[in-house]
Amino acid sequence: TVTDKAAQELTTRISNRLLELDIRFNLNEMYLGTFHSICLRWLKEYREFTRLKRSFALMDQFDQQYFLYKRISQYQALPHIEHIIKPSSNQKSWDKTATLLKWLNMVSEEALDHETLIEAEHDQVKALGYAHKLYQQQLTEENALDFSSIQYEALHLLRSYPQVLEELRQKLKYLMVDEYQDTNTVQDLLLTLLGGEQPNLCVVGDDDQGLYRFRGATIRNILQFPAHAEW
Repeated sequence: TVTDKAAQELTTRISNRLLELDIRFNLNEMYLGTFHSICLRWLKEYREFTRLKRSFALMDQFDQQYFLYKRISQYQALPHIEHIIKPSSNQKSWDKTATLLKWLNMVSEEALDHETLIEAEHDQVKALGYAHKLYQQQLTEENALDFSSIQYEALHLLRSYPQVLEELRQKLKYLMVDEYQDTNTVQDLLLTLLGGEQPNLCVVGDDDQGLYRFRGATIRNILQFPAHAEW
């Protein structure tokens, strides 16, 4: 599901229902939680296949912005960066990093490839590619991970290592998603990968109740979900 509160409620209801039915089952055998928490669990379980080393830092939004703030001069030197931030303007560096952070998170949530962006025709798109490539290099150097890119890294893991994807497909026989109208592009891609050719996927949602569009969510996922029946 999407929020920590909803994930806790889900865990409680499942646990209570199992007790009512006198079914002995270890909930740790399920991948139960928010998209972010489940993706983070995969990154920890398969860390040797990722760029992450032991004791990696997980940054919240403030940490992420401060991370960029300390390195803003490197971004201001990138080609075409004036289309994202104005290097020579009187705008405060903290405000510049807020704008930069928004665009970098968008690249992660839309699962865009920075090398593809760099090869694009328009300078605005090229600038975004250069900025995201630099940001990923900096995260690797500092052994850090931000909240927005947790899912981006998980998608990269599943796409890059078929053996990991196949192992998770064997574990996850059934997939259920709540509040599907609040999912974003990278989450939809993760579900498509995990489902494979014949997924047992159930989603619940209401396209009139989309709450997280400001964070990259799109009702497109639930509106187009019937097309998944073609799988």
